[in-house]
Amino acid sequence: MKRLYSQMSRTELEEEMKQLREEMGRAEFPSQKAILERKYYTAMAYTLNPDDFPPGLYKVEHVQLPFEVRYLNGIMAWGTVGNDTEASYLISMLTRL
Repeated sequence: MKRLYSQMSRTELEEEMKQLREEMGRAEFPSQKAILERKYYTAMAYTLNPDDFPPGLYKVEHVQLPFEVRYLNGIMAWGTVGNDTEASYLISMLTRL
């Protein structure tokens, strides 16, 4: 049985990400690729330091509008996109603007 990403070592997470990238390349349907991509970003988030993502504006993968991070809860960044209500994204999907 697989362990939770939060219980894996960095080496195990990197191996998992490698395997997920390979599976994404073989995915036959867009929905399969989307699920594998989300798993990839989740595994990657556990290799990052949440302290490296202070409040501010970020670009989010696959999102056109900037995301304003208000606070972090574990590997999730919470804030707003444009004038929308609160949203959250994995820190691995963020790039500082």
